[in-house]
Order: sequence, then C-alpha cells, then structure tokens
Amino acid sequence: MNLLSKNLIQKNSEWKRDVLLPFLKPGEKVLDFGCGDLTLAKSLKDKIPSLKMTGIDVVDFKNSDKNIDFKKYDGKKIPFKDNAFDTIISFYVFHHCDNALESYKECLRVAKRVIFIESVKRTPLEVPMMMFLDWIFNIWKSKEISLPFQFYSEKEWEREFKKNKVKKIKKRNISSSFFRSLPIGGQVVFETIK
Repeated sequence: MNLLSKNLIQKNSEWKRDVLLPFLKPGEKVLDFGCGDLTLAKSLKDKIPSLKMTGIDVVDFKNSDKNIDFKKYDGKKIPFKDNAFDTIISFYVFHHCDNALESYKECLRVAKRVIFIESVKRTPLEVPMMMFLDWIFNIWKSKEISLPFQFYSEKEWEREFKKNKVKKIKKRNISSSFFRSLPIGGQVVFETIK
C-alpha cells in the first residue's frame, strides 16, 4: 500500500471516528457491524481506550488487534446472544447487505442501541449516481465488497424503526450544504434505542 492510500485511509477513519465519538461512552461494549479491516474500531479505541470493541464482517480482512475481537459473520445471523452489546455502530454498511432491513433487525436483537450512518435517497433519480459513487468508493479495496445497492429514504428507514418498535430515534445530517445540493443522496446519522 502506498503512502497516498495509507493517508486517505487514515483521514477517512478519523472523519468517521469524529462523527461517532459524541455518541460513545467510556466502558461501553461496542460491536462494529461491517468493521472491514478494523481501522475505525482501532481509531475509536485509541480515543476511548476503555471501549470493549468487537468487530464483525462478512469479509475476513485477516487484520487483527489484541485489543479488539473479530468474528467472521455469515451475513444473516449475528453470532451473539440477545442484548450482548450496549451499542452497535455501522458506517455505510446496510446498503451492502443482501437484506438491509433484516440486518438492521439483527443489530437491534444484539444491542440496546444501534448507531448507523447511511446514504439515503431523497428522490429515485439520485439512485444511479449513488450506485456509481458506491462502486467507486469500494472498487479500490483489497477484498471484494458486495454491492446490492439497497438505498432507502429517511421515510423508509423510519417505517422500519416503527415496525421494530424502536422507542427513541435521533437523526442528523452530516453532509455539507454544498453536497446536499448534489444528486448523491443524503448522509444521515441515525441513533436508535429500543
């Protein structure tokens, strides 16, 4: 991996970490759903060393860290008991799942709180550009990433929250006003608590 790639990965990880840090508390038991190479989990643990981090992914990047557990995941059933975690974090992962809504439901099963960031479609016309950008952002990775392009609107996610009897929902847009005017979907942080 060249220096430019390492620098881009580092900057991306820091940006994601900074989005998630306000939501996390010292000592929490956190599952990074779709953790990839554990870069984000490591970055969060560097800032809050008392986090008990675990990562799962359908792809085994063969990266390990003595302070972060990793489990390979079959893409259907998360290999943990009900309410095993305080919080699940997931950054641009659900649209890569074969069944995004079932995967979200599984996350709710194993954690009291699910914090996830997703690209959400604002109009159906945005979907082709969202698909193209998702392909661009994932083609360079060292492992093949599933691209079923399951992009939902905020209203579709909200229906899913209601269906799963989520008690508390907070959401916040994270894209700049410049990006909000482009046909690339919205970028939203959802915090859901059952």
